Amino acid sequence: MKHTSSILLFVTLLALAGPLYSQQLPPVQQLTAEVNYNGHVVLRWVIPSGYFPSNFDIKRGYDTPDITIGQIYDGTSVQFTDYTAQAGKSYEYAVVAHYSAGKRATAYTSVTVLPPASGLQFTSIPRSTALANNEYFYTPTFNQSDVTNISLMLIGEVPEGMTVHNIALGPSYLYWVPKQVGRYKVTLQATDMKSGARAVQEFDLTVVDQPGTIRGFVKALNNDPIPNTIVRFWTVSQGRNLLSETRTDENGEFVLENVQAGRIYAYAEPPDGRYLPQFYINANSLSSALERSLLPNRELRYEFYLFSAPGTIAPVVGRVRDELEVPLRDAKVTFIRKEDFIHIGDTTRVNALWQENSNNWRESIVDTVVYTDFKGEFLAYLPVGRDYYTIVEKDEFLRAFNDDQTNAMQARAVRIANGITMSYTLSPVSTTNNKLVGQVYSQASGVSKQATIILIDTELKRGTGGGHTYRKYRSVVTDTNGVFIFDNLPEAPPSALLAIPMDSRLAPQYYHSSGGSYNFRESDNITPLGTKNYDFVLPSTQRSGIGSFYGQVTVKRGGSRSPLAGALIFAQRERTGAIAGYAITDSTGWYSITGLDPDQYLVFADHPEYTFSEYFSPAKPSISMPATMTYISSADFNRTVPVNFTIEDLRVTPVDNTPLPFTATLEQNHPNPFHPSTAIRFALPARTHVTLQVYNALGELVATLVNETMDAGSYSKVFDGNNLPSGVYHYRLSAGGSFLGRSMMLTR
Repeated sequence: MKHTSSILLFVTLLALAGPLYSQQLPPVQQLTAEVNYNGHVVLRWVIPSGYFPSNFDIKRGYDTPDITIGQIYDGTSVQFTDYTAQAGKSYEYAVVAHYSAGKRATAYTSVTVLPPASGLQFTSIPRSTALANNEYFYTPTFNQSDVTNISLMLIGEVPEGMTVHNIALGPSYLYWVPKQVGRYKVTLQATDMKSGARAVQEFDLTVVDQPGTIRGFVKALNNDPIPNTIVRFWTVSQGRNLLSETRTDENGEFVLENVQAGRIYAYAEPPDGRYLPQFYINANSLSSALERSLLPNRELRYEFYLFSAPGTIAPVVGRVRDELEVPLRDAKVTFIRKEDFIHIGDTTRVNALWQENSNNWRESIVDTVVYTDFKGEFLAYLPVGRDYYTIVEKDEFLRAFNDDQTNAMQARAVRIANGITMSYTLSPVSTTNNKLVGQVYSQASGVSKQATIILIDTELKRGTGGGHTYRKYRSVVTDTNGVFIFDNLPEAPPSALLAIPMDSRLAPQYYHSSGGSYNFRESDNITPLGTKNYDFVLPSTQRSGIGSFYGQVTVKRGGSRSPLAGALIFAQRERTGAIAGYAITDSTGWYSITGLDPDQYLVFADHPEYTFSEYFSPAKPSISMPATMTYISSADFNRTVPVNFTIEDLRVTPVDNTPLPFTATLEQNHPNPFHPSTAIRFALPARTHVTLQVYNALGELVATLVNETMDAGSYSKVFDGNNLPSGVYHYRLSAGGSFLGRSMMLTR
């Protein structure tokens, strides 16, 4: 064939190219095409070892495969069935493997479709879906018009309640009223009672609940609608098959009705190169995409915000005013990249950014500095799609971070987009004689230490949590002798003082006359009138190991949760009461406490705006708390242990509307990349047998983490790669008919 000669020429040119070919990504291997007993063409292939395609396109033609007949959105698939191939025809097939960065590679094969030797052939294709508790009928047709002598029967494993009805002098049919959702294999055998010819038809039948509705929008980061965007949805429970797709209208909105219920992925593909495509939510790969549940007779909403294409620069405009809306000239606006601003567990870096008595930010982390003009306005040019913290400063005014926060612990990052506008209101420094002064010492050595001192309005203590009308925080950094001064303080309600040491070997504390406190609500009230002296004596953290806690702190508001920044997390030795380590949550609510040695710990959290349960530990089981309870002991040490906190926002009555998983779910491991251990989380909707296994890049089994029957609920298992080489590993979960997998990276 013409195509065969073109392939030979192509291969010859590649052989002459030599090293150039070695740089190309390989196509799928061992591609074959077979005609099964139904007259359908089955394509099979092998994925090249060490390569990870994202998806496949299946093409077909008579001379060249130029028509796309199918798309597979799972890069681990190795099979495709062409149900539309016609007997007596020859076809060329191509499997196009898509890799990252828009790269692709194609493999080819050909086949001639012959009718079954018996002469009897199914010519109909059954519906592949059925509704639970609804009647399902299938009346097959054949390659002969007289069907009065054709008898049907079910062979193999028959789904419960499924029957065939053979009608005298009429067409036979399949009948079923399915009771359980799931995927079932059906095998029908047809027999011509006159000739004895037989034909077999095998197909998958997916039972789903009543359909639901999907609606939503696709917008740029500046809220501009993006019309004509393709939005695709595909199932999780049925092997990530394409479920449906649609396009946004002129307002960037879309709606899909009568969509089968289940767990799904979503993907938005903009119409031109101005914006980047995105898996929901804010993910650039299938492995990091969010799985969501579409419930029967319910509506699921998606809100896509797409980044501008990389390499573009956007103008960022803003204004700075005082509390009377007067423009502030020559205000300094500093932009710091999010990744440089706060690093989890790096308290030295965090503290270096909290200085109130110095405007000299470290040059190594500053991206851009601009100043306001006589109108109080500024203009900066920054790369689109990156996250930045901003710091606005002017003499005789309190420093402001994003969202007009005066405390870096509460600041949030802003994502740069076209058309973004920023606005800041600075509060003036009071001109009073009220001062708070003090010094910070190490309890172990008695030597003065540098620290960040934060002043907090204690009006919050009168509430039960959720105080939101309090005066903003202020902070200063001690000098090299540990001395701090808050001057020009207004007459105000009592306050509290928090010291966070520069030396990570010391533990932070709230001021208390009896020796300090780890709880905001147990700290001393301080009245900023006149001149008052307050000294801190900070204990040592006593860290000497390699274990770690990590987790996230979230605030529950109704049925939703949001991350909480600026929460203090402590790890306290249960035997001695000593603080072994601490961390501060970042803008996404995550923290990490490292350097822990074998022991049993109490893990607790503190934040001025919210009330936490006192301790989070199995050691105190009588305490009721909405958190994962765990600890480190000598038996399970050298692990990375997850400890998550969820607190309720008491402004509203909490109602948890989070549905149980439609099927088993498998989360991305954390941390990733990892060394030497990582935690893998999964959830089960019902009691079932579970296996969780880890494989290397060659597909060899390296660990079995779970192989047992487990109750419904959420679980976390730790994988220890201490004795394994660095590289990519794959973990797979089998539970109740669900088969899920993800990849992770072990580093050395």
